[in-house]
Amino acid sequence: MRVTAFASLSSQPITTDLAAIVLKDNVSDSAATEITAALIQSETAQYFNVTIEALCSASRSRSLTEARQIAMYLCRELTDLSLPAIGGHFGGRDHTTVIHANRKIAEKMSSKPEVYNDITELTSRIRAAARSK
Repeated sequence: MRVTAFASLSSQPITTDLAAIVLKDNVSDSAATEITAALIQSETAQYFNVTIEALCSASRSRSLTEARQIAMYLCRELTDLSLPAIGGHFGGRDHTTVIHANRKIAEKMSSKPEVYNDITELTSRIRAAARSK
């Protein structure tokens, strides 16, 4: 999905070289690095300049909702947590909320380059933070 989105945004054909560039952050260079929901929440909150409590709150402000959805998307992409477990980390939300967040962010990534850039930057920060622990 990321390769397709990047190719579409940059008007490039999908090649193995392009896939290697786009997915370089997805290849773990150390099996010992563990990415947790708490780490994702922490890095996302810091990136969007909000609190972890706000990410888990019931607030529906647009900026907070997008930050929360991005954090849920990253939990789905970077951890092995189940949908209900991810929802539990975000204030006890239902698994269908996590599904909605995942679809919404995947959709936005293909149509809004800034969302794709946010996801890429956050993924790098989260992986770096996991390696440094």
